[in-house]
Amino acid sequence: MADMDIARAHEIVAAINARSLVTIGIEQPLGSLAGVTLLEMIEAKAAVERENVAAIEAAKAKGGGYSINLVPDDRLIAATYALEHFTPSREAILCIPVNHFLGDRLVLAVVITDSADDDTDEEPS
Repeated sequence: MADMDIARAHEIVAAINARSLVTIGIEQPLGSLAGVTLLEMIEAKAAVERENVAAIEAAKAKGGGYSINLVPDDRLIAATYALEHFTPSREAILCIPVNHFLGDRLVLAVVITDSADDDTDEEPS
């Protein structure tokens, strides 16, 4: 597999990071992730991480400063992929029994909702 073009990697990483920043109230353009696969998101992160490492190593060898780019955590990549590729729903994606089904459970409640569908506080029937 060929390395991803670094400019494209930066576009994908910036679009993923933008979704996180908007979530915490920092307004900015989201950038498009149309047609971007989960593998491409992971490859983009890896390409930018390699570039960051190269910048650090070059600065150590020559002295002086360097710049690195923010890379998304794997959880943010997964959440972004789910948000971009799945229809809004009130159903949790995973609920995994830890001890037994009626006992303790480990729950990852990833719920993608649509604010236009949020006109009631009632549970769906």
